[in-house]
Amino acid sequence: MRIASLDLGSNTFLMLIADFESGKLKKILREEIRTTRLGQGVHAERKFHPDALKRAEECFADYSKIITEYKPDKVVAMATSAARDVTNGQALFELGSKYNIPIQIIPGSKEARISFEGSTFEHKDDNGLLVVDVGGGSTEVVGKSSDGELVGKSLDLGSVRLTEMFITEHPVSRKELQALENYCDEVISQHKTELLSGPIKKLVAVAGTPVTISLLIQEKTYKHELVHAYEFPATKLRELRDTMASMSVDERKAMTGMEPKRADVIVAGSTILLKTAEAFGIETILVSNHGVRYGIAHMAARGEI
Repeated sequence: MRIASLDLGSNTFLMLIADFESGKLKKILREEIRTTRLGQGVHAERKFHPDALKRAEECFADYSKIITEYKPDKVVAMATSAARDVTNGQALFELGSKYNIPIQIIPGSKEARISFEGSTFEHKDDNGLLVVDVGGGSTEVVGKSSDGELVGKSLDLGSVRLTEMFITEHPVSRKELQALENYCDEVISQHKTELLSGPIKKLVAVAGTPVTISLLIQEKTYKHELVHAYEFPATKLRELRDTMASMSVDERKAMTGMEPKRADVIVAGSTILLKTAEAFGIETILVSNHGVRYGIAHMAARGEI
């Protein structure tokens, strides 16, 4: 079975086209990513900005052509945090319909499960893994309890959301950076006890923020094999975050490994990841280049969505 799965996030739209056999991944045919910044202004206005919808439509037009080329048996598109928070969400559904891309809204609890499956399907033993999916509008934190049940939360911590809430200038002032950290600590602490249900062996970080961080640490441009399964210490993340906070957006864009369209939100994104690691006492972070789109594809191949 050939599946086209789309993760329509608050900052990026990602697409995977892959073949499955007996519900298991057989071959990856195509992967695409576009920075659409769908979550632009959502926290303040509770509606999609016209410019964000325009960028979304441009992406759908491109993706629709690719989908037609590969002729998948099933197309599944999931919208996440930004789409849950707006009053004009129908506009996104209409764009999807226009380009033959059927869209579903993922509840936060289900998004956490999908993130976990997509990030851990390669691990023979997923007990003790804590998956942290840093998005533009929300962050999913999910792990397995001692009895094998998934325990997850969707937190209103996202790189775009928190940039709009706390950061007004670049370089970021010490005052704004501290307010950003305090807010992350507050939100994470509200849910820490229900998420920390057993010993954590490893933190698996998913999405564009940790992928970008791994490239910046290595001072390399993107290659899948450079980022997937790359590990780095949380202390190195703090050093990098502080360095980026002291820069202008243009200076960040000039860094080797930086995705230019992420340069203005990377300080908030890296802070979310840093504070999550610190809250759970994690010293080393493992990057996964998979995530929601892989989880969607696996569940679709099994007929679960």
